[in-house]
Amino acid sequence: MPTDPTPPAPVTAFDDIARDGQEPASHLIGAFDYLNASGRPEAAAVRALIDQWLAAYPAPNRPEMIRRLRSRDDVLHRSAFFELLLHALLIRQGFTIVKIEPQLANGRAPDFLVEPPDGRRFYLEATLASGMNNVSAGADRRMREALQAIDDVESPDFFLRLHSRGMPTQPIATSRLRRSVQRFVDSLDYGEAVARAAAHQSPAPIWQHDEHGAHFMIQPVPKRTPRPGGRAIGGRMLPGGIIHPEVAIKSAVEGKAGRYGNIDLPLVIAVNALEEFAGIDDAIDALFGTTGVVIPENGEPRHVRNADGAWRNAGGPVYTRSSAVLFVERLSAWGVGQRSLRLILNPWARNPIAGLPLGVEVREVVDDRLQTRPGQSLREIFGLPEGWPE
Repeated sequence: MPTDPTPPAPVTAFDDIARDGQEPASHLIGAFDYLNASGRPEAAAVRALIDQWLAAYPAPNRPEMIRRLRSRDDVLHRSAFFELLLHALLIRQGFTIVKIEPQLANGRAPDFLVEPPDGRRFYLEATLASGMNNVSAGADRRMREALQAIDDVESPDFFLRLHSRGMPTQPIATSRLRRSVQRFVDSLDYGEAVARAAAHQSPAPIWQHDEHGAHFMIQPVPKRTPRPGGRAIGGRMLPGGIIHPEVAIKSAVEGKAGRYGNIDLPLVIAVNALEEFAGIDDAIDALFGTTGVVIPENGEPRHVRNADGAWRNAGGPVYTRSSAVLFVERLSAWGVGQRSLRLILNPWARNPIAGLPLGVEVREVVDDRLQTRPGQSLREIFGLPEGWPE
């Protein structure tokens, strides 16, 4: 009798390993490595969703997608995940992926050639707006190494409230840093700190350290119940200052809008803005221009948009090949249940695109005013339970 064929192996990006760890991610572990190894039930839910989306990804392109998802470079991992989510969104909303990475006349290839239910094809290109170049990425890595050294300190009686300022221009001597913090923590008197806190006084001395342009200050806070183990850093205060998340978004859009030359179809640029305080208002500023106030000598102040956007500068409309931007902020595999996409239409587009049935919020200029049409969140679109992945 003929034997039954061997069932195909399940599609997965993850290793078949025992997973017992329940601890949060360290400062140094990559996003994929933590997701792959974590025994938390939330991690299992995230892995299951990724594998479900992978199973619907075209088989010829799947190995490369898995390779990128598994990257220890968080930028490559997040870029791959963003593309995978966009593919899943399009399929779920009835779109057809005509081709992945279609080659254009100039030899370059956007991520997807897409056909909506009404047949009006467009290109979709995904990008991350991190605001980080190679120099700042290196400084970020050095800072995370320093944070991990402090977090590894044994501090059963105190949480360490960390204030940092500046970024290290050279590697921090992490072993020496950890020993210095450990000596400081070991010198603290828990009973005295509790008494001082009860009297509304500073509970303990502070520790400070400067190295290669980075300044660290630690304020110990006595725990309600002393217990060994766990992370030493109980909170981190970032330095104040003026931030401009729109700059990275604008740069990301301009980089993609000018990449493909003269194209015959609309181009939608999907942007995942990674900066901490980036939001939809920053995306609007990045595209249409930052806001300002004009104060005439004799008249009321009025709000205006400066001619410094990716779609409009002092000479008028620019980058008109960009038909729309599909925007989301700080999207990660863990955050699908808390994020929403917004489609922002370019009123000056060479190849306009409107009426895409993506189900997401739409921002569109109508009668010279930016109007909002509500849409669903990613959780609603994908039918995830409230609070997912918990």
